[in-house]
Amino acid sequence: MPGVRKISCLLVVALATALAGCGTEAGSGSGFGDSVDKAHAAKTLTSLQTGLLTLGVVQAESGGAAVQDVAAALQAKDPTSRYTTVPPAEPGVVQVQGGRGGPVMLVAMSDPASEGRPAQYVAAWQGSGTTMYYTGTAPPAYTAQAPAGAGWGSTLPQ
Repeated sequence: MPGVRKISCLLVVALATALAGCGTEAGSGSGFGDSVDKAHAAKTLTSLQTGLLTLGVVQAESGGAAVQDVAAALQAKDPTSRYTTVPPAEPGVVQVQGGRGGPVMLVAMSDPASEGRPAQYVAAWQGSGTTMYYTGTAPPAYTAQAPAGAGWGSTLPQ
């Protein structure tokens, strides 16, 4: 029984620590809603990273497949998301763009629009040994060159 108490205490401390991060810092202007948005974006980025890892296997097996074939192969290997070639209209849907041996971009919606807030999108672009990440309120446009501009960066968004 002492082991159960110790585990329970650790869980309470862990939960308290996690909830402390959801509060608002004085003057920061961020609150619970921003923390939820960041959590959704992090979850969606994790899904895209899984897609990129799976993409490596798919590309090795298929060598320059068309985007429809890449989406189907990703779906077959990673059932945690729904892969498609059309823009995502809800969380859990990942749009696949590119292929045929060129760069591939995966785009997903982390949060749908609600209460006057625009939808939030995240993307991962991979090509020529480079991976770029995107967060923003509009789905990014595909490019065969490493994307640049607002919302794009070479490190995972925080």
